[in-house]
This record gives sequence, structure tokens and C-alpha cells, in this order.
Amino acid sequence: MGQNLYKLVCCKDCNAQYEKRKDSIKNWNGRCRSCAKKFLHLVDPSIVEATKKSNTIHGDAKNKSSKGHWLYGRWQKMKRRCKEYPTYIAKNIQVCNEWRNNYQLFKEWAEQNGAQQKLELDRINNRGDYEPCNCRWITHQENCKNK
Repeated sequence: MGQNLYKLVCCKDCNAQYEKRKDSIKNWNGRCRSCAKKFLHLVDPSIVEATKKSNTIHGDAKNKSSKGHWLYGRWQKMKRRCKEYPTYIAKNIQVCNEWRNNYQLFKEWAEQNGAQQKLELDRINNRGDYEPCNCRWITHQENCKNK
């Protein structure tokens, strides 16, 4: 089988143990999610409030009473792939500046370019970045052929 991609880590505040992807440890602050949230509140509560406000201004994010808009999930997954997938990291595939920090711009592009929940976001040039001129919406079958 392939090499182990996870490592057992321990939160420096509560000593909780959990598995973390090895390729994400270099950016890790040493805290589990729960302790990281508490730490942010202690440092500056306005940071947390500003983050909440900027993340939900469009109303499409997931919350306790809503699954969120499916396009928001696709936007998050696109960004996550570029940060966490070893093949994307090796090829230096990134999300363009226009989309990286602006979900609304991504959503507008998607809606104008045939986005449907049953379709997948595809990079036309597999070595290229996620950007308007290199992306399209295609079926899963079509996406499997574009390797």
C-alpha cells in the first residue's frame, strides 16, 4: 500500500490526540479546532466577529440551520485541493486571485457559464490554474477522460 499520509498529533492546549495530514503540519498552529477558536476569542474577539461577517455576507455558507449553497461547497473544495493535494502542490496549481478570496465572483462566473449541481468543475488544461479562462462545467464521464 502507499505511504502513510497522516501523523498522530497532540493539541498543545488540551492534549487531545488526532490524526493530521503530514503535508498540512507545517502550517499547523499546534491547536485543535476547538482550542484554536477559544484562542482567537482570547486574543481579539473582533477578529472572530470580522471573520464570521466576511464569511457569511453572501448567505451561501453552511451553518447550523442550512446545508449552504452547493456552489459554495465547490468553491471551498477547489481551494482545498490546491492547498492539500500532493499532485496539485507538485504542479503548483492554484486558484486565481480573482476567485481565491471572493466567492461572489466565482459564483457569478459559475452561473454565467452553465454551472449545474450535477456537473463538475474542470480545468481545461490540467497543468493550468483554476481561473475563468481555464475552467468549465462538464459531466463526470467527460471529466474522467480529461486526465
